[in-house]
Parts: sequence; C-alpha cells; structure tokens
Amino acid sequence: MLIRVMYEDGRFDMVRNDMLDILVANMKIKKIRRASGWVDIERDVVRKMFNPAWDGLERRAPWPLH
Repeated sequence: MLIRVMYEDGRFDMVRNDMLDILVANMKIKKIRRASGWVDIERDVVRKMFNPAWDGLERRAPWPLH
C-alpha cells in the first residue's frame, strides 16, 4: 500500500508502509495523508510513538490473555 507524504522541504511523494516507518523515525517527513486528512508528524499522534530507545514500562501483556 502506498501512502502520500510531504517531506520537510515541501515535496510530495508516495511511499510504502515499511518506508513510512523509517521516514517517521528519522523525522524526514512533515505530514502524512490519511483518509481523514493531513496529519502533522510533530503535532499529531502517529507512528513515532515506537521508539527503540524507550526505557519506560512495557504495558503489553507478555502472553495472550484468553
């Protein structure tokens, strides 16, 4: 699936989902186009919530809760 993005310099592009993760993590894009409209990476909640350096409490269960 291709996702429309706006880079920091104002250029637009269509990127794959896996590339979007990399661009967001490296702060290479300014906005992402969602069905609801444009999302500002710095202001809105997006994928940047995942952080390899996260040292906070893990809230996900370590096993399935059936």
